[in-house]
Amino acid sequence: MIALDRNKLEAELTSLLQRAEGPYRRALALIDSSVPHPQPSAEEISACLLKLEPLMRQTEEIERELAPRRQRWIESGLQAGLPLKEIFQQHQHLLGSLIGKINAMEQRMEQLRQRARPEVDAAVRHQQMQRAYGVRG
Repeated sequence: MIALDRNKLEAELTSLLQRAEGPYRRALALIDSSVPHPQPSAEEISACLLKLEPLMRQTEEIERELAPRRQRWIESGLQAGLPLKEIFQQHQHLLGSLIGKINAMEQRMEQLRQRARPEVDAAVRHQQMQRAYGVRG
């Protein structure tokens, strides 16, 4: 009975991890094609994030399905067989790559925001001065 439960759980984990691989790979490919250079503009990043949203929702659904099975596996203390180990490693690599690329886009957006701050502050001050002195323009 225990072997049957283990085999069933391992098969479910394997299937879900393989299913998650598709959206992760498509998300990575989308980022690579939408943001192909190291210094993308805010517009390029924003457009990429809009396109990524459906894929991220898809992966979120799969991860929600995976979570209880993954937890059961951890609690069981069982050792993964080679096929499951390989899929775990592949999943971890894909997820790590995706997180790294999203973090890089986030850092780039922060750089752009910091760079734009003085210009925005100057424009706001200019508008405030115009209003204070009743200048319309």
